[in-house]
Amino acid sequence: MERKLSIVFTVSSRSWGGNEKWAAEAARGLARRGHRVLVLWSHRPVADGLRLCGVPGRRVRLWGDLNPVGLLALVRAFREARADAVVLTKQRDHWMGGLVARLAGRPLVVFRLGLRRPLQDDLKRRLTFGRFADRVVVNSSAIRETLLESPWVDPATIDVLLNGVSIEPIREGAGREILDSLGIPPGCPVVCGAGRLTRQKGFDVLIRAFSGVLASHPDAVLLILGEGGRRDSLRETAEAAGVGGRVIFAGHRDDVRTILSAVDVYALASRNEGMANTLLEAMSVGAPIVATDVSGTLEAVRHDREALVVPPDRVRELSEAIVTLLGDREKAGRLGSAAIERAREKFGYDRMAAELERIIVRGLDERGEASGQRES
Repeated sequence: MERKLSIVFTVSSRSWGGNEKWAAEAARGLARRGHRVLVLWSHRPVADGLRLCGVPGRRVRLWGDLNPVGLLALVRAFREARADAVVLTKQRDHWMGGLVARLAGRPLVVFRLGLRRPLQDDLKRRLTFGRFADRVVVNSSAIRETLLESPWVDPATIDVLLNGVSIEPIREGAGREILDSLGIPPGCPVVCGAGRLTRQKGFDVLIRAFSGVLASHPDAVLLILGEGGRRDSLRETAEAAGVGGRVIFAGHRDDVRTILSAVDVYALASRNEGMANTLLEAMSVGAPIVATDVSGTLEAVRHDREALVVPPDRVRELSEAIVTLLGDREKAGRLGSAAIERAREKFGYDRMAAELERIIVRGLDERGEASGQRES
């Protein structure tokens, strides 16, 4: 790639999760390809995550749809970065960033959507998606289909860009060491769920399903990685289901992929997803997977080839699938090995960054701005 671009990401999130990690890894991948990148953040957890990923960041106060402080800060940041393209990753960012781009040298505007959600038909969405967006990047075909339910969204602007994941090997024994540190004895079957503790992620369903798992595997442990507003209610759900003593809430972890390399089953119980980053992490280390059929799941894994896929919100089906993999280690190993191969084939970070680069360059070319880097 001869052309070197200045690419700015915005992440106004209050916490660190899949969308935020996507932005960090996309920025890091583009930097490795020779581009100048900057991530604008609003809240400290995102800054901390960016620092761990080695990605340059700067604070802007995106605290309201038309907050004048945020608008002026964005104009200044886009201009100072001499941005060729801006990648806006949250709904508030879409509106403010799209508006500001028209005041800041008109960089290419790329929206990123990672969750399947119909657009409201109002003036704000018609402006943001119909006028402000040059490209819209989604991580599953299902999200694209949902967007196209709005007739004012131009299908030619939407690109499906599958999420990426690290495919670097994990040091042998590293995951087991972490399980030991969490007080999980060797030999105990470990079922693991990971993500923000929100209703969307379905941890309440996973906990209830786990009570059925204990009926056949009474020494099993359910390990939940992540933080969120439903932590206390999920503890209550575990107690009410009679599994409180077998559920470990380990909080936010920066070593999820390492932990997944040592668990017996990774369970994705989400009610809604784009393409779950933790699903890809589980694939990349060969963890046996049970996942709900939501949005991009079947674009990541195929039922009975890389995972067992069950309908969302079905406690019994989820429980039975987990029990199947705990009881049939040959099947679990076969699915895990196939998942690693699929992760290597389709979901490497280098592939994701290269495809995002092509989307941005194509967008600039279509706008007649293919002259390369802006004058300095």
